[in-house]
Parts: sequence; C-alpha cells; structure tokens
Amino acid sequence: MKVIVAPSLALARSVHPAITIEAEYGSVVVEGSRFTAAHHQPDGPYSRFASPAPCNNIRIPPIGEGGTILLSHVDLDSFGGALRAIAEHDIFTGHTASFWDLAEKVDLFGAHKVMTFGASEEDIRALYAYWAWAQQNVPRLARDQISDVTEVTLRVGDALEQILNGNEDLLTKGDAFREAETDLNRRTFVKKVGGVLGRQSEGEFVNHLYTSPDGELCRAVVSWDQKGGAITVSLADPIPGVSCRQFVQDLWGPEAGGHDGIAGSPRGRRMTGVDWHHAIIRFSDLLGEME
Repeated sequence: MKVIVAPSLALARSVHPAITIEAEYGSVVVEGSRFTAAHHQPDGPYSRFASPAPCNNIRIPPIGEGGTILLSHVDLDSFGGALRAIAEHDIFTGHTASFWDLAEKVDLFGAHKVMTFGASEEDIRALYAYWAWAQQNVPRLARDQISDVTEVTLRVGDALEQILNGNEDLLTKGDAFREAETDLNRRTFVKKVGGVLGRQSEGEFVNHLYTSPDGELCRAVVSWDQKGGAITVSLADPIPGVSCRQFVQDLWGPEAGGHDGIAGSPRGRRMTGVDWHHAIIRFSDLLGEME
C-alpha cells in the first residue's frame, strides 16, 4: 500500500492509482480504478452536492495491500480520505463524527468560517490541535515531482487518534496555536486595496485572516506563499456573481482551481510577486464592480 501526492495534472497522469482522494486539477478529476473521492467540481458526480468530502466519505473502500492512493495535495480532508482507505486507525466512529463534519465544512467554506459552523468547543479545540501538530510534522512537498507520503499519512492517523481521545499535551499546543493567529495577522499583512487584503507568508495558511491588524473586516484575501510559490484567493462571504474559481482560471488557465469561496493558482506552478500584485488589483476591481 502506498500514498502518493502528484502536485500537477501531468504527474498525476503518469500513475495508475486504485483510489484517488481530491485528485482535482482545476476542472480535471483524475479517477481511481476502484474509487474516486472528489467534491470540488461545480456540478456532476464530483460536486459537493453529489459527493461528501473525502474525510467524511463512508463509501471509500479499504485499499488492502499493494494498491496506490493518489492525492493532489495534503490537508486534513485529503489525509482523512486516505486514512479511511488505509483503515488502520479508529478515528471515524462514535464521538468523532462531529469532528469530521467540522473538517468537511472547513474544507468547503474555509478555515476563517470555523467559528460560524456551530461546532462544539471540543471539536474546535481538536481542530486547532491538529493544525498545530501538522505545522510541525507535515513536511512541505516538492511541487515538481511525485512524493511518497505513506509514512506521513500514518503519523497523521496516530496524531488524530491521540487528539480525538483527549491528549491534553496536543490540545494545549493547539490552544497556543490559536492564540498565535493574532501575531500571524500582523506579520503577514502587506497592504489593502479596496476590500482586498494582500498577505505574504512563508508557508503558513493565511486566507482565513479577513481582519486587518487595525481591526478592519475586509471582503477578500489574496495571499502569496513565498515559500511554496502558490497564490490563493478567497472571500470572507459569498458574493453573487463572484467566483474565486472562475477568477483564477481566467487569470491562469483551467489548471487553476478551487471553488467559489476559495481557489488557487495551478498546482506545480511557482507564482511571482508580480502575479500576486496583479491578482490583488484585478480582484479588487472585480469586487468594486459588484457594489
């Protein structure tokens, strides 16, 4: 059994997986020979209306020995889907169901909405504990080659098992991680153009930070991960007529992808500061047209 990440469509097409987990490259879904878990397409069998998030998809079959699981990227949702296929961790039954419901909502609507989903403090605390653990233990992956993440996925399963069973050390680290967001807000803020916050990070996720350091709530974030090279565009709330997915595909072609609320540059392509600045201006102009 192997879990691999192919960060681009060309790389994904070079392998023959039994199961694919969010192997979505813009509007292209790479299917597995046994099962395909995808849910970010605008319509059809792989839309969020037709298919649950992989972390919450009870139909994912056990992979068994010798099969390959393909991911396009690593996050809690894709790891959760892979762990369902591996079926070696007791993290999907009983009291954990509400945690995976929360994980699905975060994947669909963004981490910035975590406090609006009506989740219990216990589940929110567990989510922050996972994020804190992942920041230290999930490595950055190459964007131009296939990576074997089998061992990482198994370690994620071990960590989640501890967190969901109340490991206080991991939960306390999550509490500290949550408090550090205030500092992250200050450090990554670069500029505001209209209702758009421009942020730059060094690998941190910042597209949930819609409030500027001086307390102004903005409509959107356009971030540039200088470490990994990706640009991410997101909305704090849905705006009729505005799709982040459509916006990034208009800028960078069909291999850019995501959904209406949050989307990003093509997997495997390193973006520049010029690309980032241009995206901020274009997105600010688009939002201005909707007022």
